[in-house]
Amino acid sequence: MSDHDPSRQGSRRDPGSDAWRRAEYPPQSPPHREPTPAAGTFQPRVGSRYAIRRVGALVVVLAVAGAAFWYFGIRDDSETAIEPAPELLELHGWAPYWALEHSTPELRLRADYFSEVSPFWYQATGVETIEADPNSPDRATAAFLRTARLEGVRIVPSIIDKLPAGEMANILSNDDQRRRHVDAIVAFVEEGEFDGVDIDYEQFAFADGKGTWDTTRPSWVAFIDELSGKLHGNDKTLTVSIPPVYDDGQTDDSGYWVYDYAAITPMVDRIRVLAYDYSTDEPGPVAPLRWVERAVQGTAEASGDPSKLVLGLPLYGYNWPIGVEGTCPENDPSIGRTTVNIRTLDALIEKRKAKPVYNENTGEYSFTYRVKLRGGGQSCKQTREVHYVDGTGAQLRLEIAREADFRGVSLWAFGFENGSVWNRIIPSLAKSTD
Repeated sequence: MSDHDPSRQGSRRDPGSDAWRRAEYPPQSPPHREPTPAAGTFQPRVGSRYAIRRVGALVVVLAVAGAAFWYFGIRDDSETAIEPAPELLELHGWAPYWALEHSTPELRLRADYFSEVSPFWYQATGVETIEADPNSPDRATAAFLRTARLEGVRIVPSIIDKLPAGEMANILSNDDQRRRHVDAIVAFVEEGEFDGVDIDYEQFAFADGKGTWDTTRPSWVAFIDELSGKLHGNDKTLTVSIPPVYDDGQTDDSGYWVYDYAAITPMVDRIRVLAYDYSTDEPGPVAPLRWVERAVQGTAEASGDPSKLVLGLPLYGYNWPIGVEGTCPENDPSIGRTTVNIRTLDALIEKRKAKPVYNENTGEYSFTYRVKLRGGGQSCKQTREVHYVDGTGAQLRLEIAREADFRGVSLWAFGFENGSVWNRIIPSLAKSTD
């Protein structure tokens, strides 16, 4: 039987090789996001203190607790959360269309805690074209937007770069095309009656290649400057979701410096830091604590204003094959790396009678299991290894953000969480109605 997760994916992207990030955490031996005009294609009317205080003591406390109850920590919604510091954080959430079954009803219950939500099904497919993902269900997306409006939650939709590698960089480098693209986004926000927009252009980092960054960097800054001016002139907000940097330099060790944190921070309202997807090619942690600390410290220092920063919290994991006997069925999506999220983990753990183990260094759980796959006259036995962040891990990363004076945290993804996550993070959240 397959353990393929029908929710499509846990992470927002597949960044390619991650070997350069993995030296600090080598693999361990087991176990170790009313219908709006964007329901189809939208064509605008043109003319249209930052040092991180270590959370080592907190990690140790949670590690001991995790060792005591093993995986039951992700199941027990009544667990006592760690006493938070007085400072309360904003809560954002990316809401992918494939998790709306859970996020829409959850929004009715948790609306008071959300500063803003980001529908995650819009994509830039041309200079002047922003459209909904063709797989996004019209009725479900409309219901989510309607619920957010009824609950008074700010709607700041994410727009992802869906163009082939290099094309968005080319658009932004051309003054006329960049202006038309800015006008398209502004029109999209106005026509959709949204409160702002979240620009999530990750192709620069993960598809275009580092050799393009020197050229793309000033074009990106010019784009953000122009877009910010027009949005703010219309009383709309601008958020960007970008990968982290580790210092304010432009070296191979500096992270994703193409996004120029220092230059854009004064222009935007929020920067969401995508501090996850540490391991993608090989089994390993999703967002190990020391790496998250490094990313948080680096972005705080590079931005110069951590009060505009929001840390992305991963609520998912990966499920890798690490051994196989026999010949697995062809075209079976479950034979390779798949994804899991906190909502789906209980069923998998119970089904495979797995025993997750907590790693105090990474702040994550992992487990292995065996599964037999059949189909098309072929069969195989796989050994698989799962790594994931649970409610305890979400809280640990939230505390790292708070210690660095970040403004808030953002769920990747809203709809992946369970009651344990809410119990652990709610004491640290500012109510939007306060």
